[in-house]
Amino acid sequence: MTLRDKMLAVMADVNAQVAEREELVELIAIALLTRKNLFLLGAPGQAKSYAINAFRSRITGARQFERLLSKQTDEEQLFGRIDLSSLIPGSVPRDVLEKNPQYQEMCSRLKARLASGQSAGDLPEQIERQRKAISELYSGEPKVNTAGKIPEADIVFLDECFKANDGVLNSLLMALNERKYTNEGRTYPIPTISFFAASNEIPNFADPQEKILEALYDRLELKVVTENISDRAKRLAVLRDKQTGRAGQIAAFFTLEELKEMQKEVSNIPVPDSVNELADDILCELRKNGVPVSDRKYLNYYPIAQAKAWLSGHTSVESVDLLSLKNYLWQKPGDRPTVEATLNRMCVNPMQDR
Repeated sequence: MTLRDKMLAVMADVNAQVAEREELVELIAIALLTRKNLFLLGAPGQAKSYAINAFRSRITGARQFERLLSKQTDEEQLFGRIDLSSLIPGSVPRDVLEKNPQYQEMCSRLKARLASGQSAGDLPEQIERQRKAISELYSGEPKVNTAGKIPEADIVFLDECFKANDGVLNSLLMALNERKYTNEGRTYPIPTISFFAASNEIPNFADPQEKILEALYDRLELKVVTENISDRAKRLAVLRDKQTGRAGQIAAFFTLEELKEMQKEVSNIPVPDSVNELADDILCELRKNGVPVSDRKYLNYYPIAQAKAWLSGHTSVESVDLLSLKNYLWQKPGDRPTVEATLNRMCVNPMQDR
């Protein structure tokens, strides 16, 4: 089974667990393949977090961080807090000791001796000397305890993302844009592949108090709107799966390392000049019709098209692959019909406008 087959199998498996979420599931895949962020707009109870969790559970080795944000959420809840013991002269943070092979080997020998009834000998003194030697390297250096927080997560889901306070927003901006965070004056990289953020509304950016949220919204490059399940038969099918215990069963998966290989394959998909020219034509058409598209957004469109081409089995990006930009080029939900109509007209048969 090829890497692409594995991705398609996972997408099909997740789609079997949720109803009318094919667009969302494909965007989760595209976000992960391109390391972009995804914003989900929809009312509570529409399986937004369920779809993301279902997808993540099929990526072996992927760590997820999830948090419902509010004005009371602080940076420590997201990025971790200072280990106060690391500031005490002569002390060594526990995770540093756990990662030191010599220290751990000596501790294991001591445990084995004691368990077998032997004398500890001079091992305790050796262990203490090793600890002191390590402390010379790390003593007084601030250490952040990031266990279970964003700095150790491959996938991050933030619900009610616009409810956070200003301090958290500033930290999230750096994390979303640069995959870094700052603590006690030090900047650290984070491994997060994609941030997924959800809200049931978009702030009024014309309001001075909500203007600060616009930068966060802009960093969520991909956007999707969810609705309640409209088809009665599909609603009943989901209900029966829950009642019979079939919901949540995993039939397909891939590993985190395989995802990284998928990302490489996607980035190697060629983008012909003709496709770049078509993308520029689309940019000009949307701007002419009053849809604001920044130069930054235009200049970073191609990974999404590459991911769509890869998922479709194309050896290079084709004009139809630009249809995936319908979830990338709009800022206001009211612009979606214009964006989608423009893409359909110019990408399905691009020669008709030549």
